[in-house]
Amino acid sequence: VLASLAIFSIVSLFLGLFSYTPAILIVGSAVWGVTFGGAATLLNTALADAAEDGADVAISMTVVSWNAAIALGGITGGIILQGPGVNGLPWVILILALVSFLIVKINSEYAFPHPIRDEAE
Repeated sequence: VLASLAIFSIVSLFLGLFSYTPAILIVGSAVWGVTFGGAATLLNTALADAAEDGADVAISMTVVSWNAAIALGGITGGIILQGPGVNGLPWVILILALVSFLIVKINSEYAFPHPIRDEAE
């Protein structure tokens, strides 16, 4: 999760700095997709491990929070597009990704236990 957020942040920085370079836009979009595409799986796995017996409830709450985040992302994106425009999007995303990275890093001791999985299960 930390590596995914770090790469996502770096790509946001490059998209902000080089938004008029087609190659950066294409490669950056592809890398964004790869780093963000696995986020749901990584987060659900970490959440299930941390929640143990409460995994069903915790994952259900995660689905609700993801849906709320998608709705708020659309609203926020619209506000940004009406304000600073397309060029403002990578910078806002960079800030949000860095805040997310810090939250995950600070709480990684609690959020990512290292369970020993029984391969026979």
